[in-house]
Amino acid sequence: MNQLIRFLSLVLVAVLIFVGASLVGNNPAYQGSVIPPYQNNLYPLERIVYSGEEGDVQISFRAEYDIRGVVKGKKKYSDYPSQVSQYDLILAWGDLNKEEYDQHVNYSQGGRWYYYTFEKGMIEEGFIAKNSANVHLIAENDEIKKEIRKVRKNDYIRIKGYLVDVHFENGPWETSMTRGDTGNGACEIIYVKEIHIVD
Repeated sequence: MNQLIRFLSLVLVAVLIFVGASLVGNNPAYQGSVIPPYQNNLYPLERIVYSGEEGDVQISFRAEYDIRGVVKGKKKYSDYPSQVSQYDLILAWGDLNKEEYDQHVNYSQGGRWYYYTFEKGMIEEGFIAKNSANVHLIAENDEIKKEIRKVRKNDYIRIKGYLVDVHFENGPWETSMTRGDTGNGACEIIYVKEIHIVD
């Protein structure tokens, strides 16, 4: 009887560890190719008034945008742009998520930028830049904000919305319109209408 109780206790502990890991988002990273982002540039540009945390700001829609990617990093900010965009995600698509490439790259975030280090000779820097990005997320409504908060590192997600420029009082915050660019201005600013984890 004591052995049976001990065995059942071990099974219960194993189940609790598994469930706990699932709840905190310790999911294995998706290993496979992800289709590149879809972009449809808009003209003329549409402007809306967006209610930010510190008042209304104007937002210009630059392009329809549909992106799938694996989350390599997530960071919450409390800086000036956080009045409309609190969260940044590092997303990777294309073949960059395949294990033979993914294992040679490390990502980090800070100051609204993202950084990566990689093993030279195993992967090319240009390949990383063309298949990953740091994106600033602007939620269309409170429900989208809740969904953004649920996203965890290694989630394979899809975002549908618009690439936008934000017109702050102290100057514009402009989105990148191309993939593969680097440095200042290379991040995409996405007005998020839909966000969900891909099965």
